[in-house]
Amino acid sequence: MKTAATFFALAAATTASATLLSQIPSDDRQDRTQDELRAIQDDADVNRKCHQANGNYIPSLKPGKYATSKFHNCFRTDVQIYNYLDAVVSQNKDVVTKFQISQTTKGLPIYGYKLSKEGNSGKALYFQAMQHAREWVAGSSTLYALSSFLDDVANDQPTPLDTYNLYFVPVVNRDGYKMTWSGKRYHRKNGNAVDLSQNWPNTNPSPSPEPPTSETYPGPYKLSEKESQGIDAWLTAKRDEIDGSIDVHTYGGVISYAFGDTNEPSPDEAKFNAMGEAMKAAMGNYVQTPAWNLFFLYGVFPDYAYRTFGKPSISIEMAGNDYVEPASTIRGRGEELKKGLAEFANQVPVFVGSGED
Repeated sequence: MKTAATFFALAAATTASATLLSQIPSDDRQDRTQDELRAIQDDADVNRKCHQANGNYIPSLKPGKYATSKFHNCFRTDVQIYNYLDAVVSQNKDVVTKFQISQTTKGLPIYGYKLSKEGNSGKALYFQAMQHAREWVAGSSTLYALSSFLDDVANDQPTPLDTYNLYFVPVVNRDGYKMTWSGKRYHRKNGNAVDLSQNWPNTNPSPSPEPPTSETYPGPYKLSEKESQGIDAWLTAKRDEIDGSIDVHTYGGVISYAFGDTNEPSPDEAKFNAMGEAMKAAMGNYVQTPAWNLFFLYGVFPDYAYRTFGKPSISIEMAGNDYVEPASTIRGRGEELKKGLAEFANQVPVFVGSGED
């Protein structure tokens, strides 16, 4: 009987592994242990339990102490994210403004937040995260950085807001993000099954276009998706105001820049290299490189933004071990991103010619 029981237990484990693997996209079939596979399956429920243990944080929110809030003890749903930020806006009406930058394929609003401070240049930087739904750390790091910059303002500490207004869009792919909380933790694409990260206009088309079944399917044409259409229109209207942009991802530990679709150096290769080195020094254990040096990418945001607006645009992949990470990493990764964004703000004036070399 023991032998039979052992056989059936092994068979059940094998079946469970196959089921879990079937939920992981084919572009991410790295070797994983049973515990790692189980962590993927259970991640949303683990964080729901974290929510129960770290609830009722909004009444205790206070300017100058946002980064210490229990909000950052867990990965949060889109509703929790927007409720938290609504509370932050209400407490900082002279600094933070909420706006709708776009909408999802299913009609949900995508919100952005402008942080501003009197006496700065009036120019701005744009930061967005979570084009890929499964990259929760990208979103949590962006939210932490936003919160910590506000703390610095409240505590009269130096901040990029001394020079620039900052625009944050913490969740670009809202439809997809909701799906990751509903049994599809490793979902990457938007609600229309398009990889938003490759839906941007680019100069060099892919020599091997991906089919709709691919995890990197770029859509039927560039800017085919409501999410990217709205952001493109907004950025175009702000082109004279915004001096640079960053697209946040996870989990490669990489700072990359133009180009992704060709190995020809950009006209500003030396400036990008200097900017990347400075950001790497600020953030720690990161690699900086032209994007193509990792692998060729077609239709990505930094290439689009740099070519379209002539301003520096960077992709940051937060460091980590997987798309699923323990909530205990939130603040550490958030601090890394904050340092990277702050150094980007230091480097942009040199890049665009308004600072000293």
